[in-house]
Order: sequence, then structure tokens, then C-alpha cells
Amino acid sequence: LHAMMVDRRSMDRPKGQGLVSFLANAGWEVFNADFRGHGQSGPDPKRGGRWSYDDLVYRDVPALVAAARQAGGPVFVLGLSLGGHVSAASAGIGACAPDGLVLLSANVWMPRLEPSRRMGLKKGLRIEAFGLIARLRGHFPSRRLRMGPADEAVDYVLDLRRFWRRDAWRSKRGADWLRGLASFDAPVLAVVGKGDELMAHHAGARRWAENFPRVTFWLVGRGDHGLAMDPDHIGLGADPRCRPLWVAIEGWMRTALHD
Repeated sequence: LHAMMVDRRSMDRPKGQGLVSFLANAGWEVFNADFRGHGQSGPDPKRGGRWSYDDLVYRDVPALVAAARQAGGPVFVLGLSLGGHVSAASAGIGACAPDGLVLLSANVWMPRLEPSRRMGLKKGLRIEAFGLIARLRGHFPSRRLRMGPADEAVDYVLDLRRFWRRDAWRSKRGADWLRGLASFDAPVLAVVGKGDELMAHHAGARRWAENFPRVTFWLVGRGDHGLAMDPDHIGLGADPRCRPLWVAIEGWMRTALHD
């Protein structure tokens, strides 16, 4: 599952040589999906399409896990950034029940998870600007700003801002998703890159991931698992130079099947 402002194509770049193709060639049946409003899934937020973070957690992820489950065998959800934290929220409240999670560059921005005041200030300013632009335009114009091929819905953006302002990762129904992570009793691999200096900075990402009872946390950079560079936020899942790391991740998945 892809990050925000992009679509499923980002998970297999260059086509046939990216993460999706790597896993398929390793023997996994891979379902590579567009979240609503991204890629080939509607509605387009630029044309008035609206959806919320809750829609992804309670509707999209469970539907995708159910579709994969029909193929038989164990099901892992591998999510990059957005794909990771909405999958974690969904699994934690039991809306879906995968056999494991692989979370790349995944975390949720909340002040309580930031040990650095400087990092907290930087994230706070960024999320306020994100919300302001979305409110003024009626959506977040990722394409116009050349930040990605998929615009984001205003309700979704304001949900992210709400998590920061209220220092709580909660649904509109009141479910505490952070607390729910402790209920997911299946193996979880959380991976962040040393080159990710903001979006999934390792300090906050580790604090978030450690709410899982069975989590393995990897902070990876040059020299780790054969890497020749420090991966950035999107690079963990979209940069072919991370192939040596993908080999290690796929090995972890196979080992987790027997734990």
C-alpha cells in the first residue's frame, strides 16, 4: 500500500524492477492497490471528491485485506508511510486481521511522540501549512505543487492536522488507534531510513512503533543489510537501490510465518 500524494505505481519503479516485482519474483502473490482518490480509484478531490482518514481505516484497508485473504494462505500488509499507519490503525482495532505487518517509513505525527522540541516545532508548522492550503483550495493540490501525482482530500488533510492539534490519534468515532496497537498480537516489522529527516524521523517513528507488542524496529542506512546509501522517506519502498534491504525484509516475512 502506497504513501500519500502518490499511487500504486510508486511501489514498482522502475516498472518491473521495483518492490512489487521483487516480492512477486520471490514467490509472493502481490496485490498492489490504489487508495480511494489515488491513481485509478475515484473520486478525484480536485473535482469535489471527499474522504477521510476513517474511510481508509474502516473501509479501504479491510476490503483490501479481505480480497487478499480470498487467495488463500497467510496475508501480510506491507505499507509505505500512509499505507503503513492506516494499516496499523485498522489492524489494531480488529477491522482487519492480517498475519503480519511490514511498515516502511510509517509513523503518526503527535507532539507526545517527539522527544525533540525543534523537531516538534518543525512538524507543527508543516502540518498547519498543509491544513491551511487544503482549506483554502478545498483539497491539497499535490500535482500543482509538484509534490506528487495524487491530490489529497480536504477532510483527510484536516484529520492529520487534528491528530497533531489534539495530540491524539483517534477516529471520529472516538476509537484510540494508538492504544489499539497493543491489541495486535502478530509480528510487525517497522523500518525507517537514516536519510528520512522529517516525515518518519527515527525518534518519533520508534516511539510510535513500540506500542506494538511484537515489533521489530530497524533503523537502516549505509552498510546495513547491504545498503550503499541512507534511504529517505519514499526511497525505502520506491528506490531500486534498496533491493538489498528488500531481500532482508522478505526474509523476515518468511521467518515470521513460523513464529
